Amino acid sequence: MINSTATTTWMELAPCVGVEDFVFNPPLARKSAKELRELSEPLVRTCLGCPVLAECYDRVRPQGSQFDGVCSARVWINGRVVASAAAAPALPKGLPSRAGVCGESSGVKGHRRNGEPLCGQCRVTAQRAESRAAGAATIRKRGALSSRKATAAAA
Repeated sequence: MINSTATTTWMELAPCVGVEDFVFNPPLARKSAKELRELSEPLVRTCLGCPVLAECYDRVRPQGSQFDGVCSARVWINGRVVASAAAAPALPKGLPSRAGVCGESSGVKGHRRNGEPLCGQCRVTAQRAESRAAGAATIRKRGALSSRKATAAAA
């Protein structure tokens, strides 16, 4: 079942709205792929006829959210496809990010909040932030200048 804080018109068209079987409970998710394929066959067929399959995939983002259930005519466990309908449509290679402004700290936080891998710009921003958080590097010199002066004066 897909729950939303804000209603959208496409969600009203989805056949899975209000049906809890589309999201697996933990004991069900531990079953073998073969058992899951058999148990969720009617749900996968329902997904095949869904008029908003692409919007659902974009909303659920099964790979990033470690989804357990049926989405986009596929059975997902921990964000990986374990079964798929033969006529399942191809999934987009990458989904547009909902992270915010990439290359800024808000973009890094957004990627992490959404469970997405960091894009190139956000990866650089995160590395720079980590190095700033570590503080300035300190380099120890062989001997302090004051100790060299003290040994020179004593000689």
